[in-house]
Amino acid sequence: MATDPYPDTARHAHVVHALGARIVDGSLVPGTPIPIEEQLVNELGVGRSAVREGVKVLAGKGLLETRRSAGTRVRPRESWNLLDADVLSWRFVPDATAGDIRVLADLRVALEPGAARVAAERADAAAIQRIDEALAALHATADDPDPFIGADLAFHRAIFGAADNDLLLYIYDMISIALRSVRQVHTRSVAHNKETLPNHERVAVAIRRRHHRKAEEAMREVVEVARADALHC
Repeated sequence: MATDPYPDTARHAHVVHALGARIVDGSLVPGTPIPIEEQLVNELGVGRSAVREGVKVLAGKGLLETRRSAGTRVRPRESWNLLDADVLSWRFVPDATAGDIRVLADLRVALEPGAARVAAERADAAAIQRIDEALAALHATADDPDPFIGADLAFHRAIFGAADNDLLLYIYDMISIALRSVRQVHTRSVAHNKETLPNHERVAVAIRRRHHRKAEEAMREVVEVARADALHC
């Protein structure tokens, strides 16, 4: 009898990630059935219960549906929970398509200027301090791309946090999964990173001074530049 290579707590997670990645990358096309249970047991090295539990999890993410007459099939993309952390990871990590990068860049343009505007209206002293600390970290890491990526994500998260809106912050935390992967591609130039610092400073200053329109305009400049970088890398 073959030994199951996965501990109990990891078996169904292995199924979820193996099948989920295939669905999101298009290897399993919407409308088509997934491999039969016996095939998945043999291929993934797990038990039937792990396969069934994994299918249930993927159904909860909107990727699969099970019907008595049709078996388990891949659902169309519009049914997927696109902001689910796993779905975002399978879509953007390690390599995002040009189309996915465009979608993410457009989302930032649509979302982040408004978040900066609300932050200028709502931020308390503690939130402004967190933005200033994140800005200082950006300056401190400008010569080193990897820490700079982390500092940049923290700066933008601080602004979403300053908006005092749990839905906005949740959305940012989800899309940051994708942002981190994409920025590994287009945030490698030290010179360019330094060029972006004045725009980030303008955002922070506008929020600190409660100038909501200036905050919105400054953030729009930041994300428009980021979109241009992403689409031309």
